[in-house]
Amino acid sequence: MVGQRGIGGSVLLLVVLIGGGGWGHGLAQQQSLPSSPASSEPRFCADAAPAHRSLDVRGLALVYCTTTPGLTAPLRGAHATARPVFYGAVPAAWIGAGISQDPSLVAAAYRLTVTQGLTLGLVVGTKHAVGRPRPYVDRPLAARADRHTPPAPGEAHLSFPSGHAGLSAALVTSWSLSYPRWYVIGPGALWATGVALSRVYLGVHYPSDVLAGAVLGTGVALLVHQLRGLVTPPSLRASSGAQQVRAAPLVLRIRF
Repeated sequence: MVGQRGIGGSVLLLVVLIGGGGWGHGLAQQQSLPSSPASSEPRFCADAAPAHRSLDVRGLALVYCTTTPGLTAPLRGAHATARPVFYGAVPAAWIGAGISQDPSLVAAAYRLTVTQGLTLGLVVGTKHAVGRPRPYVDRPLAARADRHTPPAPGEAHLSFPSGHAGLSAALVTSWSLSYPRWYVIGPGALWATGVALSRVYLGVHYPSDVLAGAVLGTGVALLVHQLRGLVTPPSLRASSGAQQVRAAPLVLRIRF
């Protein structure tokens, strides 16, 4: 059962996940989205032969070419909060653990740290091994993200998998497994989905890139949680229940 201290730590991290853009306002401004490129968008979005496109390109067009404010505004918001959360989620978890002095929260923060580190390493390694061009490289569209306008040579061929999708899925899955409460899982899943789709909307990833990243991040979080008896230091095992999980199946029970 999650105690009051654990709930407090969970709420602290949840605030970072869904409101990171507030304290990271400066960084979010650096990632602000410029106005839509005028020259390339119409050419890509008005393609008269969608049947000849692959499923991946059709998915890219579906998200990239959307103009509905009810969809574009949340995607821009998710994009603005992504990096502040990536930089702040793990420190926030450790701060919450330090304040509460709850050993189970310390163990959860440790698993979150391991999950983020492994996911980042796998994403970066895979990106360089695959070298897939980003959509704006070989499609008639322009990136909407400042970091990719103009396209940086070192970033142009690192499309697969999406690091944003991978890290957001990893962080949300890890914390949801540690604290399976609706107020953690629901907002976290919505935020991670928004971050993943925003990468397609920005024109810097294909749908398959974000899908692969999300699967990778979720898989790493599930693996770390399932093997927490092996990856958790001995000093944290007694209080976190990590010693009893080597042969136990992974079961997620959502508490309301």
